[in-house]
Amino acid sequence: MLSAAPEEILPLADVKAGMKGYGLTVWSGDRIEKFGVEILGVLPNTAPGRSMIVVRVSGLGLEESGIVAGMSGSPVYVDGKLIGALSAGWGFAKVPIGGVTPIEAMQAIDREAKTPAPARGGGGGTGGGRLSTSVEPFLRAHTLDGDERLALLQAELEKLLPARPAAGADLRPLLSMSTSGIPEGSFLRWRDGLSRLGFSSGAPLGSLQAQAPVGGASSEPPGPLVGGAAITALLIGGDLQMGATGTVTQVLPDGRFTAFGHPFLGFGELELPVSPSKIISVLPNYNQSFKIAASGKPIYRMTRDRDSGIAGRTDRSVPLVPVRFRFETEDGTVKTLNWGVAPHPKLMSLLVAFSADAALNVSDPTSREKTLRFRISFETPAGPIAYEDEATGTRAKEVAILSAAILGGIISDNDFEEPGITGVDLSFRSSPGERRLRLLSGALTSRRYAPGEEAVAVVRLQDRRGKDTVRTVRLKVPLETPDGKVAFIVGDGSAGSSLRASLNPVEPKSLAAFARWVGNLVPSNRLFAALVLPARGAATGTATISALPPTMATLVSKPGPPEAGRSDVGGRLLAEEIVPMDRPLAGSIRLEFEVERPRS
Repeated sequence: MLSAAPEEILPLADVKAGMKGYGLTVWSGDRIEKFGVEILGVLPNTAPGRSMIVVRVSGLGLEESGIVAGMSGSPVYVDGKLIGALSAGWGFAKVPIGGVTPIEAMQAIDREAKTPAPARGGGGGTGGGRLSTSVEPFLRAHTLDGDERLALLQAELEKLLPARPAAGADLRPLLSMSTSGIPEGSFLRWRDGLSRLGFSSGAPLGSLQAQAPVGGASSEPPGPLVGGAAITALLIGGDLQMGATGTVTQVLPDGRFTAFGHPFLGFGELELPVSPSKIISVLPNYNQSFKIAASGKPIYRMTRDRDSGIAGRTDRSVPLVPVRFRFETEDGTVKTLNWGVAPHPKLMSLLVAFSADAALNVSDPTSREKTLRFRISFETPAGPIAYEDEATGTRAKEVAILSAAILGGIISDNDFEEPGITGVDLSFRSSPGERRLRLLSGALTSRRYAPGEEAVAVVRLQDRRGKDTVRTVRLKVPLETPDGKVAFIVGDGSAGSSLRASLNPVEPKSLAAFARWVGNLVPSNRLFAALVLPARGAATGTATISALPPTMATLVSKPGPPEAGRSDVGGRLLAEEIVPMDRPLAGSIRLEFEVERPRS
């Protein structure tokens, strides 16, 4: 390797058109090579308070390939002095002309004030904020079916994704996406979300195909990190891998380094693992040529992500959040995968969903029309937060993946406490074909029951091919039940979840409370039965009173909208039963009977 870049710099004010110099980048393996640079001029105010040096490059076949994705950060020198980092090129350009970020702007990255941490109200659930605006929509999505459910989940994911990048000229950052184990179909489905991380036209679809995995570069320990070396910032690492490969601009004696010359994600303060990389080949492309990279073991870390580049440290790496994936087919065949995702709250939803999609694509041999049972669990200091359900039809996989994304977003970007996610478990069991039961009708064996007796409902179910089955459901009327009408409700998991939420509408205000809230949702492959007594009650925001004394009930039911933090409750749960089914169930019925005490 070449020696570390010199410390002496050439200020932007001294850069003039016509100057010639050279740049450093890796073209093959880990060998740093020189390419020619001619200064064409300086573009002022390409960003607020920021200028860009426009250059023409030559050598290394750049006249044919154009400027290559993966060269972002390549240090550029004039008279042996560092002027900045090659950081951008123009798509479909006939000549290799690009932009250089001035070195003063990059050296300022570590001198800028730290981005303040997002404010979190409530300190663990005692404040007046909300856990997440997605809690209520998540419940509504759980209680919907088919396209309605999918549409609501997609709308909620849109709110959790990073903001769309502003449209601009065809000036493109020069990062190259490095991936392993991720099929092209997953990139196509998640292209919009990935483009918000900068993986758009600057990383053409051709570069999104499988690359060498982590550790595939070499088992030899890398040499010291120097300017011009290739590195990959990892977002996903392990059996699946995704990251962005660029070039180191400058390494200081204390181990600090700068790279890329443009933002990676634009998130300010963050920590991501960074690995040394080897370049397998450079692939010329009419749109944007790119490097094919093989990433080594992560040994560095990114610490800042600014508009003029990234900064990092060579002292150590940082861990990703482990994701454990298990997939089982109907015949009992099991496949497991393990990877990690970046822990940043604005990335968790997208990365969990995207990687789960990729893992299912390579693991699931069943037809597009399938029945998918899934369980999603996030490990937090408050304990595991687990959600399970079953979806069927052509959109079953999308429902499962989007449910994982929304759940991860609620947890990782909540307003109350640091999520501290230490692991994610994704479990799926797939069966070919759509399998569904519908609840058609039901009847009670009697119109009157005494306290202590069993109320019995006989319900008729029908599968998608029209075959009927009958099931009997029994619920005991509690001894303390007063005389009067009682509702016997039989329905699917959605109906059960809605009923539970309506009778106890307290919104979770901590991760521990949210874990209980999620655990209270009834999966779709359950038959839910409940006895509900009409009663006036109220939820205060922290507790539910299901039966109020008459005087209090009168105050609660006074005209006008409910007071802030309070909602009305119209019933009390007397008994319930949840019956496992072998497939998802849809539909609900409401039956009524009279409670009468025997006359003595």
